[in-house]
Amino acid sequence: MEQEGVRKFILDWERGSAPAPQAIEQLVDWRDILHGRGLVGADPARYGGIGFGNLSRRTATGFLITGSQTGALLRLEAAHFCLVRGWDIPRNRLQATGPIAPSSEALTHAACYAANPAIHWVFHIHSPELWHAAPSLGLASTDPAIAYGTPAMAEALTALADHLPLPCLIRMGGHEDGLIAAGPTAEGTGAILLQRLAQALA
Repeated sequence: MEQEGVRKFILDWERGSAPAPQAIEQLVDWRDILHGRGLVGADPARYGGIGFGNLSRRTATGFLITGSQTGALLRLEAAHFCLVRGWDIPRNRLQATGPIAPSSEALTHAACYAANPAIHWVFHIHSPELWHAAPSLGLASTDPAIAYGTPAMAEALTALADHLPLPCLIRMGGHEDGLIAAGPTAEGTGAILLQRLAQALA
C-alpha cells in the first residue's frame, strides 16, 4: 500500500474562478454527511495524517471535484472545488481550472465518467470496515496489484463501471481502505455507500 494523497498524473492546471455555489451545493451536503462519519477527512492516526476521500459531479464541460488536501477542513466552500475539463487516461494527463488543484484521485473519477454516460456523481471514501468486508458483501474489486491514482487503476475502474448496475460500489483492491461509489444521482450514490457500510458494521 502507498502513501495517501500523492498525485501521480501530469496536471495542467490554470488558476481560475470558483464554481457557482448552486453547482456544488449537493457535493457540500454529501461531503458533510461522509465527513461526519469519518469516511472523508483527515486523521493524525490514519495514513500519516494526510487527507483522504473526495467527491465529484459531472457538468456540461467536465466534472467538479473537491480540491487537493481539503480533507482536514470542517466544511467546504466554492473555493475548495475545481473543474476538470479534460483528461487523457493512457497518457496519464489531466486538465483543470479553478482556485485550487484537483484531488490526487481525479483521474480515477475521470475514468468513471468516461466509462458510463449515466454516471453523474462519484464519491471516493475510506472505510477499513467496509473495505475488509467487501468480499463477503459481494462487491466488485480492482486487482490488489494496481496502485491508486495510476492509468492502470483508471482503466480497471473503467472496465468495472462500464457494466455494473448503477449506482455501484467498487473496492479499490490496491488502495488501502479505499472505495468508489458512482451513480446517476447524488442520493443514490451516497445511499449505496451508507447502506453497505451499515451491512459491514452489522
